[in-house]
This record gives sequence, structure tokens and C-alpha cells, in this order.
Amino acid sequence: MRLISADDHMDLCYVPADLWQSRVASRWRERAPRVETLPDGRSMWMREGSAWGIHGSKRADGRKVIFDEVGLPEEPEPGVFRPSSARHRLEDMDRDGIHAQVMYNFLEWGFEDPQLKSACVQAFNSWMAEFCSADRNRLIGLAVLPSHDAQVAIREFERVTRLGLRGAVFDVFNAELPIHDRAWDPLWAFAQESGTAISVHLGPQKHQSSSSLGRTWKLPAFAATVCIYLAPVLGDVIFSGVLERHPRLKFVLGESSIGWIPFVLERLDFEHRNYASHVADLPKTPPSEQFRRNVYCTFQEEKLGIEQIPLIGEDNVMWASDYPHGDGTFPHSRAAVEHLFAGSPPDLKRKVACENARGLYGIELPG
Repeated sequence: MRLISADDHMDLCYVPADLWQSRVASRWRERAPRVETLPDGRSMWMREGSAWGIHGSKRADGRKVIFDEVGLPEEPEPGVFRPSSARHRLEDMDRDGIHAQVMYNFLEWGFEDPQLKSACVQAFNSWMAEFCSADRNRLIGLAVLPSHDAQVAIREFERVTRLGLRGAVFDVFNAELPIHDRAWDPLWAFAQESGTAISVHLGPQKHQSSSSLGRTWKLPAFAATVCIYLAPVLGDVIFSGVLERHPRLKFVLGESSIGWIPFVLERLDFEHRNYASHVADLPKTPPSEQFRRNVYCTFQEEKLGIEQIPLIGEDNVMWASDYPHGDGTFPHSRAAVEHLFAGSPPDLKRKVACENARGLYGIELPG
């Protein structure tokens, strides 16, 4: 059986050092991201005069380097890192038994200047489209959308769709307006009409940085519980009518985990019934029905979650390896999937670990 990972990453530390300086217009370069060497020898991304995150090995930030486990160089050539080299990434996918990866960006786009952010988002999306051109059926890149203006976001969404990117990420935790604001309706309408999936992904809240967690207890505490941040987002898009107004919108909860979802769906349905006679603008469609019609969610190694799939919907769940993160399944993804689905019907494993993502992103499988 082919495996498709529905949630992997292109991390900031690994993207080329000249990505923005070589692509943004000259008027932006002084404040656009650049790599500088700190007095302690670490390479750091700087933008708008302040640090954004490390560049290079995750060891500099106290993070686990997954390539060490199998004796692979994180930096196989000077200035070239495995995850941002299409050749090395595809080799790692072959090594891990992965047919295709859906790649999210690094999520922390809290720029002060929205115009600068738009220019940098556009540069990154263009680079991601070029990266995926090495094998568009296996490297499935997601664009990041500007989040300060709906019309700017729509124009960029249209552009990246023409470039061949198969989906986009709405920067929910840094957006100028909340996700339920009607100003975003044209964005959902475009996603619906184009059939392009739009994702939200767990991540730091506004003015919070995952790099600030460092090598402390805060890092595992954050990693273990951050998925719950997506529960209010799910409630907002359901109760505000976003999904009812756009019944064909494909909405993805990235790296959400799934064990909590049956509980939240039960609560959403309960409160929907409870307030039906008191709140005039509630959607007519029950929340759990909206979820099963519109929403997908991704998870990793979550045995309890597998048990909950009948309550969630087997068409709504997608497995992910989380490459190249330290709590992902590389280089043992195939064994991890076999362990997760031990005792489950083969059709369930095939749907969750391959077919649901294949259908959502239009991925072709070899004959």
C-alpha cells in the first residue's frame, strides 16, 4: 500500500539563505529576511530589525535532529539542507516508504508591516512552487496566504493556484480579522469554486514564538497540548456559518490530532440544540454534519485516535509523518502505520493513510 503523508513541513531553518534577498523588490530588501551570524556563532534569520528564527541545524536551537538516528547528514552539501533540497527530500521519502508529502510552511508570519509580509509571502510561495516542480505528484506544496486583507489574499491564492500549488494555509493566529469575519467570505468562495483545500494549522499564538521555548520543559508541554488551539477555530467556522455558506469548501485542520474531536463535536451539537431557540443567527445544519461534509483533520502517532475514527468519520481523517520534526515518524513511517492500524480493517488503513489525501489533493498513484 502506498503512503501519503498529509502534514509535513518546510521549516524556516532549512530554507535557502538567499530566498528573500534574491526575490523581493529592492525597496523591501533592507527589512526583508536575511541570515546574519550572531556573536555566539549561530546563524539567525533577521527581519524588520529583529530575530525571526535560526537558520541551519536545529541543534543550534536545542531541537532533535531526526537525521542523526540513521546517520544521514542534515547538511549534505555546504548551505544545502535535506528538507529544502528536492533531491534529498525525495530520497528521504523513498527511504521512509512515502509516496507523497503535503508540505506546510513554518507558520510564524507575524510581520509588523503587512505590505512587507505580502511581498515575503509571495516570494516564499514562488520558491515553493519551483521546489515542487521537481516532482509535482509527490511534492505537494501548500501556499501561505497574506492575512491582513482579504482581497490581497484572494489575488495571491489565484496566483499560487496557477503556479500549481495544491492548497493554501490561512494564517489564523496572525490574521488581522478573526476567521469568522464576513470579510473573508470571498476567500472561502474562491477556495470552494476552485476546489482547492484551505488549511489552518496549529502553531504559536500572535506574539508568541516556538523558538522561544528552547530546550526547556515548555517545548514538550507546548507540543503535547497545542492541538487544542484548533478547537475554538473549528467552533468559529461552524457556528459563524462559514461552512454553511460554503458547503463545498474543503477545510483542513493541520496537525490537529484527532482524539479530542468526538468530544468537541458532541459539545458543538449539544450547544447547537441548546441555543437553537435563543440565538437567531445559528446555522441550520448540525455541527457534526457540517464537519463530516467539509472538514479534514490530520494526526500522527495516536493509537487512541484510531479508536475514535468511527465517531469522527473515516473519510475525514488523514495520517501524517510530520517530517522533518523530531516527534515525527521518519524514518520508520511504514512500521508506525502498521502499528497504528494493527487490528483495524485494511480499508480503513488505506483510506486514512493514502486515499483521503490522494483525493483531496489530486495525487496520482502509480499503476
